[in-house]
Amino acid sequence: MRIAICDDDRKELDSIRQSLDNYFCHSSIKISIHEFNDPRLFLRSIEQGIPWDIVLLDICMPGVLGTDIAKRIRERHDKTEIIFLTVSRDYAVEAFSLKAAHYLLKPFTEAEFNEAFDRAITPFLKKEIKPLLLQLENGVVQKVDFKDIIYIESVGYRRVVHTLAASYEETKKTLSRLFDELEEIAPGQFIMPYRGYVINLDAVRTITSNHIKMQNGDEILIKRGDFRRLRDVFFSWSFRESRAE
Repeated sequence: MRIAICDDDRKELDSIRQSLDNYFCHSSIKISIHEFNDPRLFLRSIEQGIPWDIVLLDICMPGVLGTDIAKRIRERHDKTEIIFLTVSRDYAVEAFSLKAAHYLLKPFTEAEFNEAFDRAITPFLKKEIKPLLLQLENGVVQKVDFKDIIYIESVGYRRVVHTLAASYEETKKTLSRLFDELEEIAPGQFIMPYRGYVINLDAVRTITSNHIKMQNGDEILIKRGDFRRLRDVFFSWSFRESRAE
């Protein structure tokens, strides 16, 4: 889970960070917390396409209002959960229009913070546990964690889903439908590099001028002239992931 805190007051930033540390101290959820005391730098991260799952955002900051930053987030990443933390009630109506998860007044108590974060984290938890459901032979339904998928290939009238542990034959869904479901679960992580294939960008080992080598050693051919496009997509994804870690 990628979490960003943006507040121009260093003491407030530290206080919010401490509240987050307390909230997750007994949790098994993997989190990555990033602090911004310059709202312009945070806005730049949004413009660069870095995705944030939850944003804790001050409103009254020099140079740019937190509500203006939230508008930009909504334009690019509508599913980001936003918690406003501010000393003023004046922006509550606007915060509601921006689909904020919560509007928290400073100073806040630990109980108030936990309540706000409980509301913000709920959609993420539902998303995290949502598996890809495969329909196998004889009516068997198999749950697969999208993170374990290396690639999917279309073989005849069936789709073979290759994972870290095993391969499964999907008998009902088309490749396009599987891709659409993966895009909903993990936006941008899966691409269709060649007819009959869907690959997990996190499982790519190398890209050459004529093939993509996957984590399990399998090689997938790419169309002539597509190398630069696919390389740029892969670099863009890798850069986005590394910047958000």
